[in-house]
Amino acid sequence: MLGPAVYGMRILVVEDDHKLGSLLEQGLAEEGFAVTWVRDGEAAVARAAAGGFDLILLDYMLPKKSGYDVTVELRAAGRRTPILMLTARDAPEDLRRAREAGVNDLMGKPFRFAELVDRIRALVPDPVDQG
Repeated sequence: MLGPAVYGMRILVVEDDHKLGSLLEQGLAEEGFAVTWVRDGEAAVARAAAGGFDLILLDYMLPKKSGYDVTVELRAAGRRTPILMLTARDAPEDLRRAREAGVNDLMGKPFRFAELVDRIRALVPDPVDQG
């Protein structure tokens, strides 16, 4: 299978923690992904609604709009882009609520970077604009 650099997989990273966001941006870029990083839920909705991303890597707890609210809004608008949510919230009701909103996969924080990359590749093995 061809790697993401050949496909040019575009990822929208939504993370308000500067240190983690910076690490994700750098690490994913080193893996060959094209990364756009925003820091709050309102910016996430605006960028994702414009399209052009193969995957959204979305924090659950964000300023302005939660990752849950971002997901609900995007799905209601017909956006099908796969969403991988990162969360420190591991209560069963939070996880169920996120899945019901339309999240495709969830990873708890902290996480192993190699596992994150594997899950991204599993969600979007052959990227095309998901709309």
